[in-house]
Amino acid sequence: MKTLRLLTVLFALLIGLGEIARWWGNPRFLPLAFDEILVAIAMLAAALFAGRRGTALLVAAWGLYAGLMLSLLVPTLDHLLFGPPKESAVFYAVTLAVMLGIGLLALAKALSLSREQAREP
Repeated sequence: MKTLRLLTVLFALLIGLGEIARWWGNPRFLPLAFDEILVAIAMLAAALFAGRRGTALLVAAWGLYAGLMLSLLVPTLDHLLFGPPKESAVFYAVTLAVMLGIGLLALAKALSLSREQAREP
């Protein structure tokens, strides 16, 4: 579980700090970075409390993360396939697809750990 918790912190910092860097100084910062920052906070909290509270928090956090990546990937693919043309759509589509894949793998691992934890007496 320690590796999954570290991965959770890493990805939380990646999406949280990435959005802060992307929108810093822009008046639209709060509405446009709000979803990523909330998911990053949830992931950090899950990693912090998973040792005491169990893996259910990691399941929830990675579920949120995967849902966020999917919600970002779909409009990007729409722009890529049907337009209007969007700069760097291919790069973002590939990056988001990889991030979604990692999120789904981490979610599966968290679910597996949760099942193991439930079987323990």
